[in-house]
Amino acid sequence: MGEACFELKSQVSEMPIPGQLSPAWYSVQTVYRCEHRVSRDLATKGFETYLPVLPEMHQWKDRRKLIEVPAFSGYLFVHYEPSLRNRVKVLETSGIVRLLGGNHAPSPIPEAEIEAVRRILGSGEACNRCDALTPGSMVRVMRGPLAGVQGRLVRIKNSLRLVVAISIFSQAISAELGLNDVEALHDRSRTHSFD
Repeated sequence: MGEACFELKSQVSEMPIPGQLSPAWYSVQTVYRCEHRVSRDLATKGFETYLPVLPEMHQWKDRRKLIEVPAFSGYLFVHYEPSLRNRVKVLETSGIVRLLGGNHAPSPIPEAEIEAVRRILGSGEACNRCDALTPGSMVRVMRGPLAGVQGRLVRIKNSLRLVVAISIFSQAISAELGLNDVEALHDRSRTHSFD
């Protein structure tokens, strides 16, 4: 009887979460300033992680140093097959507050959003953190190291910036660009203008 119970438990833990079958990216919220440690711990458990970082100059009394800080403070991304077993292994990791999602289930992050963040951070362009999206036009970059990346165009301090946000939480990164380097994406519900 104990053997049959063990077989049933192992079958249940391998069951995929309803509606999800293939591996996807998910966002986890971490304890304050624990993103690097959580990323290492998840990698040790065999999960693929992505912790986007930005260079930031820090000033102390006696020195200045360029350090890498998380682009999305308190969050990182983990790629896994959405089985109950994997979800539990992720949530059991010390320093994780929760998986982001709704309806009592984690929500997958579109691959295009993760790729856009990777491309912007890897482009060599100066990037900054943004607290929230500013309403503006959706654009696609036509030339340069960010060609093909889509995001929202905003104006900050007399410069144009491309903002790429992760839809599940209200943080974003931005990169400066020229107006001649982008084209508007047509939104069927409204018309956008750059002025």
